[in-house]
Amino acid sequence: MGTLEIRIKELIQFYVKTNYEAYLTQHKLERIEDDNIKSVVTQLYTERREHLKVFVKQSLKQMLGDEYPGDLVILNVLLNVFEDDEYCVNRLVLEIRDYQNKTTSSG
Repeated sequence: MGTLEIRIKELIQFYVKTNYEAYLTQHKLERIEDDNIKSVVTQLYTERREHLKVFVKQSLKQMLGDEYPGDLVILNVLLNVFEDDEYCVNRLVLEIRDYQNKTTSSG
């Protein structure tokens, strides 16, 4: 089950980063100010939670094919992952901040 949780967390990170990039484009920004990152990540993470669950399930079905453990197993893992929203948001904030520092300092 550990590998499945890791894949789910990676898919969530991918989803948030993709939506982060879309947010930048939509708002015509090169980066989000450090003071605003947490509110943007929180918005992307919480307001799109149901869509995120569908994205994770569909992605895992494609990735795992016949080895897909079933929606019930995935939903149970998602419950565990979403159990600590504050931890997830804080980790994503750190990752977005690090990503922004790398991409804006190299350009």
